[in-house]
Amino acid sequence: MGELLRAICSECGFVSEDLYTGFGFKGAGDHSMEPSICPKCFSFKLRDRRHPPQMCYRCKTEVVFYGDRQFSVLFFPDPLHSETVAEDSTDRLTKGRHVCPECLRAALVFERLGHWD
Repeated sequence: MGELLRAICSECGFVSEDLYTGFGFKGAGDHSMEPSICPKCFSFKLRDRRHPPQMCYRCKTEVVFYGDRQFSVLFFPDPLHSETVAEDSTDRLTKGRHVCPECLRAALVFERLGHWD
């Protein structure tokens, strides 16, 4: 059973479409869709985490998954210009603040809307 989420930024007002994360019974074990961001062009999209590497459709750069404990290392090339993000302390999407794809501030939260099959 997958989780239904929505991403909301408190700084710029960005609101994502409903995000059907994980997998339903029909696709169980085949793929697991998770929110990701491109560290080059900042494209925000659900991608299949079980079949890496996942590349950005726009610029062909490998994307970074929200919730990945390596997020800061992979997203911020210069550690002196990195922000503290939720991934630095937890791998739970609904905990803490994440990088917004619009304003690039650590002001994005993932709101849990429910589950889907």
